[in-house]
Amino acid sequence: MSAFVRTARIIFSVAVCCSAAFTDMHPSRSSPVAEPQGISASELQGTFERISVTPPLQRLALLAPELPGSGKSPAQLAEPFNMPAKAALPEEIASKWSDLQSRVVADEKTIAACRANEASCSPAARRFLSLVESGGKNERRIQLGKINRAVNLAIRPASDWAQYGTADFWASPLQTLASGAGDCEDYAIVKYVVLRALGMAETDLRLMIVRDDKHQTEHAIVAVRDEQEWLILDNRTMFIVDAEDARYYNPLFVLEQKMPRTFAAADVSLITDR
Repeated sequence: MSAFVRTARIIFSVAVCCSAAFTDMHPSRSSPVAEPQGISASELQGTFERISVTPPLQRLALLAPELPGSGKSPAQLAEPFNMPAKAALPEEIASKWSDLQSRVVADEKTIAACRANEASCSPAARRFLSLVESGGKNERRIQLGKINRAVNLAIRPASDWAQYGTADFWASPLQTLASGAGDCEDYAIVKYVVLRALGMAETDLRLMIVRDDKHQTEHAIVAVRDEQEWLILDNRTMFIVDAEDARYYNPLFVLEQKMPRTFAAADVSLITDR
C-alpha cells in the first residue's frame, strides 16, 4: 500500500472513527466520569483539586536539546509519549493544518473585535470567550480540568459527513461553536485555541492525532505540559489523564504552529487494509 494511501486512510479513519468511538462516552450519557449539571463552582474546583496525576514521565523521548541557561535537563524538555518524531508532516496533512491555521487566524481577529466591542459579538464568539473565562485564574491543572469539561459539554458528537458533506473537515473553533457539534479533532482544536487564548505557551501545547489501540481507531487529543509532565485533554473523559497512563495512545502526528511533525509510529503497521 502506497504512502499516499496510508496517509489517506489515517485521515479518513480519524474522520469516521473518532466520533463513533466517543458515542458511548459522551458526558451527556450515563458514565462514571460525567458530573451533575448543577454542580457548584466550589464543588467543581474541589473535584479537580482531588484529581491525582501519576509521578513524572519515565518514557519521554529525548526530542529536544537542553536550552541554554534553562537549568532543565533534556528529559524535562521532551515531547509527550516515548516516540521519535520525523521532521515534517505528510503533504496531505500539512495542507489541512495550513488551511486550518488560516481560518484560526480569522477567528482570532473576530474574537479580538468581540472583546473590543461586545455589540459586535457573534453567538459563536461569545461562546468562545465564555470557554476562556471558564478556566479562570486557577492553578494550571484545575484550569485544564475546567476547560476540558466546558468544551466537552459545549459540543455534541457529529460526523463531518452529517455537518459538511465530506469525509474529513477540520473546523475552526468558531465554526464548531456556531454549530455546537463536531468530531474528535473539532473538540481538540477548540481546546487548543482556547488554551492559547489563555496565554499558554506554544511550547507547552500539542494538538495530536494518535492511534487508539484500545478502540482500534485514530483519535485527536490535546497534550499540555505542566511541571515537566504531559497531561491529556480528551473528549472521551472529563478527567485529565497523565500521558504515562495513556499507553493505549500511540502518536501519529503532532500539530503545532512552529514545527508540526510526524511520529515514527505513523507507518504501515498501524493502518491495515480493511
